[in-house]
Order: sequence, then C-alpha cells, then structure tokens
Amino acid sequence: MALLNWDESFSVKVNLIDRQHQKLFGIVNSYHDAVQGGKLAPALFKLLDGLAEYATVHFATEERYFAQFNYKDTEAHKHEHKILTAKIVDLKSKVKVGINVEDDEVSKFLQIWLEAHIKGTDHKYIDCFSKNGLR
Repeated sequence: MALLNWDESFSVKVNLIDRQHQKLFGIVNSYHDAVQGGKLAPALFKLLDGLAEYATVHFATEERYFAQFNYKDTEAHKHEHKILTAKIVDLKSKVKVGINVEDDEVSKFLQIWLEAHIKGTDHKYIDCFSKNGLR
C-alpha cells in the first residue's frame, strides 16, 4: 500500500512540476514498499540517493521559474528546499556511520514534508506561474 497517493489536490497546474512531484512520490513509495517487505537497509540507501539526486533536479526546475518570473516568495521557498536537502544529508551521514535510522522517522518526515510543502508552499506559486503562461 502506497504511503503517498497522488490526486488532483496536489497539482500545481504545471505539467512538468506535477510529473516531478509524482516521481518524488514514487521514490518514497518504493522505499515504503521495500520496508514493508523487510528490506530496510538496501531500501534506505536507494531512497536517500534517489531522493537527493531527484530533489536537486526538481528544486532547480522550480527555482529557475522563480527567477524567470520574479516570484515574490523565492527566498522562503528556497529555504524549505534547503530543509529537505539538509535532512537528506543528515540521514545519509547517519546511515554511513552505522547509526540506526528508524523507518518511521524517515517515512513520516517525508510524508509530512512533501504533503505540506506541495499543498502549502508550492500552491502559493500557482497564480504567478499561471499568469506567466506556464502550464
């Protein structure tokens, strides 16, 4: 069973960004499925690497549009991106040195962060992007 389920309430009305968000959901759901199947350690390494790599791509996309459209909340939004990036780095550091990282800690953080970020912070740019013709 998926941890995160995409529906239209997550849409930011920009096809590229919605697809990127869906891919992030897929990465988190793959981790969740692996954990449910008893494969925590390999799944955690794969999750953290995949999430770090893809989050960088996704954040760059959003931030490019922020600059292009002179989005008013750019700095606050970028700060939230830094929070996720720092959490991923912290988790990777813990795993690398053998510190136990609880599945619940990872799953809950990612679920809460993604849902709140997309439905809250990301939805704030819908009007700006739409007014500038982004679909």
